[in-house]
Amino acid sequence: MTEGVEINNIVPEMSNGASGTSTIFAKPFPDVSKIEVFSGQNFRPWQERVSTLLDMYGVAYVLTTSKPDTSSSAKQIEDWIHANKVCRHTMLSALSNDLFDVYCSYKEAKEIWDSLILKYTAEDVVRQRFVIGKYYRWEMIEVKDIKIQINEYHKLLEDIKAENIVLPDEFVSELLIEKLPQSWTDYKQQLKHKYKQMSLSDLITHIIIEPTERSVLLQGLRLYLPKQI
Repeated sequence: MTEGVEINNIVPEMSNGASGTSTIFAKPFPDVSKIEVFSGQNFRPWQERVSTLLDMYGVAYVLTTSKPDTSSSAKQIEDWIHANKVCRHTMLSALSNDLFDVYCSYKEAKEIWDSLILKYTAEDVVRQRFVIGKYYRWEMIEVKDIKIQINEYHKLLEDIKAENIVLPDEFVSELLIEKLPQSWTDYKQQLKHKYKQMSLSDLITHIIIEPTERSVLLQGLRLYLPKQI
């Protein structure tokens, strides 16, 4: 439940018994205690959790369905009213205090849902474009330690994953090869033509080992060449 916001956790329902009389009984609202309160960040994961929870209660249809008109049966209208009450309560309970103040006046769950999607999915798109652009623009340089740059690449991939963007493993590996510094041109060609497609982890291991092998080779040449003079 949203910190500082108290909402009754019981929803009354009407049930017609065999005798024809109406009986009032109480049914708990969905438990939102395990859903992180939404305050404007990470909308898509929050949206998925709330939608899944409401679907388990069989009321998620209200998020995309307006109130039935008067031509609908009394049962359809009654079911919608109950489902709307459950969805509205659940969403308000999972919002921060500031967002609760914005949406508490909305009477239909669909209005809240549509408004959140309109506002925060647009922001998600902008953020995703920024993350992808940063990933493509990143370059490896000669003067920085290769391990540090590999860690930077890992961080960029984690940022992309956090945005629910899926990149094929082959693409991620091939792009890392292309990002290697200019002095690694021969090594890049060797990777492309001599070795089979490697996983990202195998490729990173191979790249990290390469400077050590170069150093050993140069040291051997230094020891060998004076003897030839």
